[in-house]
Amino acid sequence: MRNYHLGENRVQPFARFEHAKPGDGSGAGYERWRSTEHRPHTATAGREDVYVAHHRLLAVVECYSLDEPIESVLDDLGGKDVHHRNGIKWDNRAENIEPVDHGEHASITQQQVRAWAEDEKRERRQHTGGVTDGDACSGCGEPAELLATSSGFAGERCLECARQECDGEPIEV
Repeated sequence: MRNYHLGENRVQPFARFEHAKPGDGSGAGYERWRSTEHRPHTATAGREDVYVAHHRLLAVVECYSLDEPIESVLDDLGGKDVHHRNGIKWDNRAENIEPVDHGEHASITQQQVRAWAEDEKRERRQHTGGVTDGDACSGCGEPAELLATSSGFAGERCLECARQECDGEPIEV
């Protein structure tokens, strides 16, 4: 932390907030703060632009106790990703961000992406193919010509889902 002291590295007394556009370098889609600093300990001499993601700054304030030393917070956050629970990169409300380990974050994000893709796929089928909710399996959401019921599950299922979920109960088509 002492490497970034205002007097020691002559950090500029101002910073600028900017929104990086998707595909625009490392900040793609995330709001970030930009500061210009003199950093003698780096390979490039003189002033250098330093970018910090807005959600990471907010995580320091919102997700950790104010009693915890800043060095401890930065050490912990340094090994983690800050996850946006609803998947919207610019929604930096305190209840929408949480620090998580990188591997866990990748897993959560992939699950969300798959779920959103399935929702989108189902919605497109309904709009383009004329499929209504009554024509879709309530288990997998896929359109089905034949729907089955059983006392082993609630709703109507395609035959494949009905066989898997009937718990040995008879299936009615």
